[in-house]
Amino acid sequence: MLNNTKIISGNAYLLDEKNKENIKFFSREELNQILSLYARGVSSGEWKDYAIDSKNSITSFSIFRRSSEMPFLKIVKDQKTKRTDEKWQAVSMSGEIIKRNKNLTNLIKFLNRKNLSLVK
Repeated sequence: MLNNTKIISGNAYLLDEKNKENIKFFSREELNQILSLYARGVSSGEWKDYAIDSKNSITSFSIFRRSSEMPFLKIVKDQKTKRTDEKWQAVSMSGEIIKRNKNLTNLIKFLNRKNLSLVK
């Protein structure tokens, strides 16, 4: 239980500043593009909830049909990938990679062209 506990000694503000440097996230422009895609899904009644996760060099935006289910779709940004065409990925609910791209704009265009819906 104590494995994830951080013991702070000295100046806690310096530790916070050091941790901020290591945080990888979406830029404002990237988040705007992703949220506009999400808004279209919400307005059509398909999508109900979302979550943003960040772990090490990977940040993901998960889209849910209901908040109690598995994510319907994940848009993943990998900061430290060696292959540039794998920086952005669209991942399905089963964990299958739908599309990889080096550019978020092209990935969003691909997702807009596809009629994404859950097969029942």
